[in-house]
Amino acid sequence: MKTLCLKLPLPLIILLLLSSCRIHLVAPYSAALSARIDSTYTMVDRFYLQMLEKTTDSAEGRAYSKFTDDYINIEVELNSLYMQNRIRPLNKNSTRIAQIALQKWIDYKEEHKKRKTISDAAIRLNRRYMADLFYTMRVAEEAKQE
Repeated sequence: MKTLCLKLPLPLIILLLLSSCRIHLVAPYSAALSARIDSTYTMVDRFYLQMLEKTTDSAEGRAYSKFTDDYINIEVELNSLYMQNRIRPLNKNSTRIAQIALQKWIDYKEEHKKRKTISDAAIRLNRRYMADLFYTMRVAEEAKQE
């Protein structure tokens, strides 16, 4: 009597076993963090747009001292985003993006403080660069969805 034996090649068996397993090497998606990214971006965008539309760089209209509270409020939000990303396991890339955004914000603030004013061109460049960083943060978080 003959027995029928099913013989599968070893690579196919390994592929079948591995396809049934899921390994997560990134942090899980967080809708709350995604919303926080959006709200912080809105603060930054509003800050630059108001500065651009409601002030001029002449006659101390854009003196750093007029924007200190806004700089502080946004820096606090960016610190919070950085911390929220930092405490999540397997979140190295998102943490780095948040760290870069925070550092650029501080750099822009210090430049404004040093020069005592800020030009339209600098506002546009800062706004665009920050928008790109927030876009990257958001894409990194959205990519974690299954």
